Amino acid sequence: MNSAKTQGTLEYDLIDVEVHQKSIRNIANEMAITLMRTSGSPVVTDAKDFSTCILDANGEQLAFSGFVSFHVSTALLGVQAVMRRVDPANLRPGDAFACNDPHTSGAVHQGDVGIVMPFFFEDKLVAWGYVNEHVLDIGGSAISGFALGAVDSFSESLAFPGTRIARDGAIDPEWEGFIANNVRMAGTVLNDIRSMIAANNAGQRRLEATLAEIGLDRFTTLNEESKRLSEIGLRAIITSMPDGTYDSSDWVEFDARGIEELHEIHCRLIVEDDEITLQFRGGPQTDSFVNGVEPSVLGQSWTTILAQLAYDIPINAGIWRPVHFDLGPKGSIVNAVAPAPVTMSHIQTGMRVNKLLIDVFSQACSFSKNPVIGARVAGQPAQNQTYFTAFGVDRRTGNPTVSFSMSVGMSSGGAGQSVGDGMEIYAAQAMAGCDMPDVEAEEMSQPGMILWRRVEPDTGGAGVFRGGNGVNTCLAILHCDRMNAGAYTNSAYVPPRGVAGGFAGSAGTWKLLRDTNILDLLETGIYPTEESLQGHSIPGPTQSASLTLNRGDVYTVIHGGGGGAGDPLLRETHRVSADVSDGYVSAGVAHDVYGVELAENGSVDEVGTMALRESIREARIGGKVKRPILSNAPTFAPLGIVNERWACNMCGEDLGASTGNWRTQAVTKEQEISGRFAELKSNVRKRVQFEEVVLRENSCPGCASSLVVDVTLDGHPLVQSSRPGVFERFPAAI
Repeated sequence: MNSAKTQGTLEYDLIDVEVHQKSIRNIANEMAITLMRTSGSPVVTDAKDFSTCILDANGEQLAFSGFVSFHVSTALLGVQAVMRRVDPANLRPGDAFACNDPHTSGAVHQGDVGIVMPFFFEDKLVAWGYVNEHVLDIGGSAISGFALGAVDSFSESLAFPGTRIARDGAIDPEWEGFIANNVRMAGTVLNDIRSMIAANNAGQRRLEATLAEIGLDRFTTLNEESKRLSEIGLRAIITSMPDGTYDSSDWVEFDARGIEELHEIHCRLIVEDDEITLQFRGGPQTDSFVNGVEPSVLGQSWTTILAQLAYDIPINAGIWRPVHFDLGPKGSIVNAVAPAPVTMSHIQTGMRVNKLLIDVFSQACSFSKNPVIGARVAGQPAQNQTYFTAFGVDRRTGNPTVSFSMSVGMSSGGAGQSVGDGMEIYAAQAMAGCDMPDVEAEEMSQPGMILWRRVEPDTGGAGVFRGGNGVNTCLAILHCDRMNAGAYTNSAYVPPRGVAGGFAGSAGTWKLLRDTNILDLLETGIYPTEESLQGHSIPGPTQSASLTLNRGDVYTVIHGGGGGAGDPLLRETHRVSADVSDGYVSAGVAHDVYGVELAENGSVDEVGTMALRESIREARIGGKVKRPILSNAPTFAPLGIVNERWACNMCGEDLGASTGNWRTQAVTKEQEISGRFAELKSNVRKRVQFEEVVLRENSCPGCASSLVVDVTLDGHPLVQSSRPGVFERFPAAI
């Protein structure tokens, strides 16, 4: 324990500090309200894809309105970029700086534009305001900020490295003309920039009022105490996680150029006393928009830390102090440098970072003796974002329009956890405060008609607590004759994993139907359904940079679901029966995966279920089950170490020396993943080039409990086991 940082006497009462901390957070929230009320973009007003932050004069965070949690890093890095570029003597009230370059000014991708403004009190710089939102367009080849066809950052979009675009609160006319001449939706984009300036101005006014009331000295002292309390809170959580080394690997997908690329990335978590180190490694950066860069890797790391570990700790500079990041050598896919393209850095490599961290944190938490920390074990959410972005002319107005339908693209399932089932329609872990836009709002602002939106059964991974299901959404292009578009998903070949023996969730997919009869159906008053729609399905890759959408084309997305938590054979039978009744799980999956016999009326045949589950256990290990499951078995911590030996916590079976990998003693069944997923009534795309993606189901040889279900590549070695009490770092980056 770092006593110098966590002990001492508060100069103010705890309630005093808490009231102050919330007052600063309320200022950040008022900035957010100002943005929502002045923006004309549905991405802000409906989807709430934005964040606001207040930092002190030194660039340390004081408060964050967490609509999109990865902006924790962009706020810090964006302000730091401005502080590096600008002489403090040249700052004055009303200055506004644009930051949207992941390589120089802290953005997670170029479509997220941050506006940084200095806050003054009595002619002294006292703080910084940061407002960030996804703008509808940022020029270049990146329609709505995603440049699928770009091979370098120069061909992606406009990139502002912390550029002063406003003086005295007004956009410089030269910059206004330049931006208007280089983006597709000039009026909307410029209005949003003004809205971000207005939001910062609201923060400036409210902060001035606060300082006039309490004074700068008290303001500064209370800020420092608030930071220290957040630091203490996070250190206490880390202390409850067992020291040791925890590893995870995943793959970033890209197939837009005819090659089914999978780029392997690694995360190693080192827990040591009250601090953690997160080490990331990956292969060389690539010439596609999937590259990870510092803002996205750090930002998505904070997304998972805040969601899984520190959800009740105020966000400020204190949370950064016990957490250390090592992104490895520059020029890798997790630490890309210019001119690597990065317009989907946050969704491609970034959301794989979320999955890596959920895995390593769940490993560490499962060994914790603190029941609160032990309860933070979770599978991986789908993190499946499947969008199309398109540009054309709206027949209704004759004006150019950009289509970026967030409700179609974001609706994937959440992870099963040790405390309950995953959420249906979870979206992405970073979208902590986002909303799904209403159908009516999207149809008014976009050139399409949403034909249906419904939960897709069996997409959530099976478990004691199953993963949340994804959503099936269908959109028809009606109000543009032709649109140039890109379409992409980030999780088609490698699905989200479960935890503690839970099964993987479904991957995502999209399809395009051309030459349809939808216009005829609508003309005759027949509502289009899957049964009545006719057309030609166009096969192709999961990512397409040169898509053309024509009037009457129909685009359908089936989102993936989250990974399950715990062995599915231990799920309570009444939950399975209810899921079948509610349409979340099919009767076939209830029987084949959960081992539940249902009568024709939907009731559970308990005797038949016991026999069926026993037969499934025997099939897992290829013989009779030798050990019963203990009545007090820790369902979400099936592995433990007893007397320096790995053991199955479900039955006590010995699994070898703790210095080795327990998987060598488990019964492992490996199968190409699309074949196994077909049996599970789930969806994943088969990889036909290079190594196949495989599912390895590891079962206890004693009780046949599902211990861990690994997703990896054919021919790869056994997945590395946890190493509690061992500190094994990657070599230092050069």
